[in-house]
Amino acid sequence: MLGRQSHDKLPRSQLTTTLVLSASKYIFLVLLLINLRSLPFAWHIRVFLPVLRLRLQYYLLRLRILFKSKELKAKILADWGEGLCPVGTNPFELVTIHHGWTSVDDADYNGHLSNSSYAKALDAARLKLVLKAFPAFARSGGWMALGSTHFHFIREIPFLRSYEIRLSIGAWDHKWMFVIARYVSSTKKKHSNATHKLHVDGSGQQLGTNNDSTRPSKTLTTSSDFPRILLSTPAEDLATPATPGNTTEADYNLQAEKTKKEIEALAAAQSNIPEPDGAVLHCVAISYICFKHGRITVPPSVILPCEGFSKPPSTASAAPFSSTNPPPHWKKAQALRVAPSGSIPAFAKFLKGGWRDVPEDERWWEDALDGPIEEQRKANLEVLDSVRRGMEGARSIG
Repeated sequence: MLGRQSHDKLPRSQLTTTLVLSASKYIFLVLLLINLRSLPFAWHIRVFLPVLRLRLQYYLLRLRILFKSKELKAKILADWGEGLCPVGTNPFELVTIHHGWTSVDDADYNGHLSNSSYAKALDAARLKLVLKAFPAFARSGGWMALGSTHFHFIREIPFLRSYEIRLSIGAWDHKWMFVIARYVSSTKKKHSNATHKLHVDGSGQQLGTNNDSTRPSKTLTTSSDFPRILLSTPAEDLATPATPGNTTEADYNLQAEKTKKEIEALAAAQSNIPEPDGAVLHCVAISYICFKHGRITVPPSVILPCEGFSKPPSTASAAPFSSTNPPPHWKKAQALRVAPSGSIPAFAKFLKGGWRDVPEDERWWEDALDGPIEEQRKANLEVLDSVRRGMEGARSIG
């Protein structure tokens, strides 16, 4: 009764101010909750969460072997690190999946996933691919520089819709690796596994996944269709020679138009490739990344075999390569970084340029990815590298 009387005695202006402040407090909390994913350091947590999980596994393992001998500890930790490598995997078949959804702070005024949010989500997806595909390179102190990313938007991703970013290795040359990201959505229930493999034969045909009960119809794709690591963007010291100065403006315009058509053709070809589970394709993105040890660039063709990537067995009847049935070159890769013959510092020295000292007839990493892998790499590179060259020429326009 006394509280009500004191409330009634408040001046009208003061009462209004009190109500406004009280309402503002709740509105602020609601806005804070809605934009939780855009708060300071939220992006960093989301991107580096896989690294933190891997670090936690490592420290828990060290805790479990705390009272074992020094030699046994070293062996267990080395086996754990080597067990992360994708031994025997075809580099074109490894697909990592990153899950996302169109939240309020990621949507534009049309109620769709905004263009900038595609790139923001791709940062986390790329790091997940790096940790899955290149754990040994990461352990040696290497990092990856992002040169550029090109997006082709096909369909919008509606508000509150869940989606996946499926990343795969498209091709590589002496410096760059081309990573293809496909943004898809589906109402079907997803498998809990974060990684699955697409079966692709020598001609570039996608045949489905290990989990498919019924495989989709084959779609031919040709060259004309088609735990310590940092990602640096924009890339530093990665400049390529500029277009010669005697090139005319007409040539620039022609190159820009050609590049546009090539990007559209590549995206159209990608959109025609059926997803293994019938998911809807919304966007295709191409990222150009390179491997760095300090300021030294390491060729992807050296790193991939060191991680255990391999061509298929030479005979169709042979068992596929895996961690239990490793490819022939795997022992040589392990000898670089696993005791007693190797160590992580020795492996880092090899990556920084020691591979150049190996005689050409003893370069085992070149044989690991020849044959059908090399054929598919060249076919994919013809398409993907033309986009990069076109963009480099187009930047001189204007």
